Amino acid sequence: MSSIVPIKCKCSVCGETNEYRSLASTNSFGGGPDLDLRPAEMARSTMDVWIQECPKCGYISGKVSDPSGVNTEWLKSDKYLSCDGILFLSKLAVQFYKYYLINLEDNNTEGAFYAILHAAWACDDKEDIINAKHCRELAIELATILIDEEHEDEDNIRLVRADMMRRTGQFDEMIRMYETVEFGEELMNQILEFEIEKSKDKDSLCYRVEDVLGEKL
Repeated sequence: MSSIVPIKCKCSVCGETNEYRSLASTNSFGGGPDLDLRPAEMARSTMDVWIQECPKCGYISGKVSDPSGVNTEWLKSDKYLSCDGILFLSKLAVQFYKYYLINLEDNNTEGAFYAILHAAWACDDKEDIINAKHCRELAIELATILIDEEHEDEDNIRLVRADMMRRTGQFDEMIRMYETVEFGEELMNQILEFEIEKSKDKDSLCYRVEDVLGEKL
């Protein structure tokens, strides 16, 4: 089971100390991850403790004690408070989207990429299809930047981008972009082959790594 414990953290923006819930341990014994790396249960259901929100100023981070270039005035901006005018169905999606905006403001492309991907997962859980697609489209843009910058995790990000392109209905573009791509790991090549076949079928559903392995048996 997942173990969640209370911790006290001081907000790096406003200086107020509050108690937060923190993930001490979890597991993913419920099977393999989704093709966009979302873990299986029980880790899958711990997203609400992956980030903290300061109740005083609204700052959001993995830990509110983490430093940032934003200040209290920026946190009061309409852009931040309204999530760029997006009406999310999930409070958790709102939090991850705000975390995405903070990472953008801090010029942290990798942090912004994972934050907006997690926002998409939160939308998935509420069947907020339109906003899940929009979040993935934003994540695709950031993934492309990370790939162009030759990020150390480039292959995984490239493979996740293929899944996001399929999930957002960019079937033909994904096939053209990836049909000649080959990774150094066989499992990654199997996953990419699976993604391309599903794109040929115009299939935008969510799949897990075990779905790929099952088709290989």
